[in-house]
Amino acid sequence: MKEEASWFRERFEAVRQEVARAVVGQTDVVEGVLAGLAANGHVLLQGMPGLGKTLMVRTLSEALHLSFSRIQFTPDMMPADVTGTQVLGEGRAFEYRAGPIFANIVLADEINRATPKTQSAMLEAMQ
Repeated sequence: MKEEASWFRERFEAVRQEVARAVVGQTDVVEGVLAGLAANGHVLLQGMPGLGKTLMVRTLSEALHLSFSRIQFTPDMMPADVTGTQVLGEGRAFEYRAGPIFANIVLADEINRATPKTQSAMLEAMQ
């Protein structure tokens, strides 16, 4: 058990340092995001534009070799734009095209601008 904790602590610190190279002065926020990720949870980042929220999340996904997607919510966005939809493929058969919510790390930007149905689709996918 001690070895596992030591291994985790080393990896946690390595990723924290990697992200800290790109995002300077946000140590507490980086550690909080890493803790949320380690707990298999969700993290809400709020702040003024230009504080490095997107850079932090993108750098974190690169450091961990995880897929990343950013969803810019707008009032005209539909739930299928988040979750995915059936499209007609080349073989004249329908194929499912997954939406951006299926990435390992998803940055949902300005979710308050989306319609309630679109917000609901995103929140349902998070469960």
